[in-house]
Amino acid sequence: MSQNDTNSIVSTASGIFGGVSKALSSHQTLANITLDGVADVAFYAAISAIVGYGIKVLIDYIKNSFRK
Repeated sequence: MSQNDTNSIVSTASGIFGGVSKALSSHQTLANITLDGVADVAFYAAISAIVGYGIKVLIDYIKNSFRK
């Protein structure tokens, strides 16, 4: 698997986990979903994806440091 594929999978999984956990922690139901709520969850998912990607890059950096 290429580096870009791995980064995409990690970022997507982080975003999905963050967005779903935010929605579940807010106890939202379909009747209570609003545009503001969707935007809030999307923003939280984007932040989660960025953090997940940052952690992935940090792990790769540490792994490459040990190999040298």
